Amino acid sequence: MAKYYTDALTANGVAYLTWDISADKNLGLNYTKSFKTIVWFTGNSYPAPITPYEAALKGFLDNGGRLFMAGQDILDQAAGETDFVHDYLHIDWDDPTQNDKATAAVHGVAGNPVTDGLGAVPLDHTVLGAAFEDKLTPINGGQAAFTDDDDDADAVSFGGSYKVVFLGWGLESYGTTAQKADLIHRAFVFFG
Repeated sequence: MAKYYTDALTANGVAYLTWDISADKNLGLNYTKSFKTIVWFTGNSYPAPITPYEAALKGFLDNGGRLFMAGQDILDQAAGETDFVHDYLHIDWDDPTQNDKATAAVHGVAGNPVTDGLGAVPLDHTVLGAAFEDKLTPINGGQAAFTDDDDDADAVSFGGSYKVVFLGWGLESYGTTAQKADLIHRAFVFFG
């Protein structure tokens, strides 16, 4: 799945390093702080794939970092109820009502600094083998970045002393190769 992300970064001329958490789980705070931007993806991974790394991600964001995060079921079960999700991703989460919402396409939100002007972009559910995404409730300055078929937020952006773009679905399933590259471009422009 990494190829979808590296292709989008390469298409935008973004230099990058990769870290495979499945091969080395010891992702330290000083390592994350050495970067201005982190693109984090989990693929189809649950429950709580980011919970062990929240302290390092908090330190990274407290240091003015920029975080692009995407994946299927990242917030599943209690993983969406952590202080990190609430205070840093700017998402209020209620698993029984927000988890696993069938979505054929995501829709850019007018006025959002990342997705303004984007229309409907289809999701290819064969890539991750799951025909659903997560409905998100933006809070504390978080803005809906994409909405689902029912006009509910399923991606959030936040801009402050740090910046976040969080997708409640995998970039892997988003539109065409060119659309993936465009979304990464838009996020990096937003990140500054």
